[in-house]
Amino acid sequence: MDRDTQMLQEMGNAVIDLMVKYRCSSLSERMTLKPALEELLEDYAEYQLRLLKEGVISTEDDLKEMRKIKNEIDKAAKMEALLKVIAKTIAFIATKI
Repeated sequence: MDRDTQMLQEMGNAVIDLMVKYRCSSLSERMTLKPALEELLEDYAEYQLRLLKEGVISTEDDLKEMRKIKNEIDKAAKMEALLKVIAKTIAFIATKI
């Protein structure tokens, strides 16, 4: 498995976990989280298209950073922490698109 394939899996798992946490949030929390999550999903879709092109663009450092972000997602329980980790994920993806 190449690094781009690994990145698709790692990032996909992270995005799904964020979406699940969003769905488990209260209605008022969802209203706060939704704009950031929508931005993340748009950037994620664009990044997925880049990862499908020929050649490998993901580095080992990229994978390490994504795993670090995923760990933060796993630990985020409150809305404030979720907003921070969504912003961090958006920033990570933005550097790749």
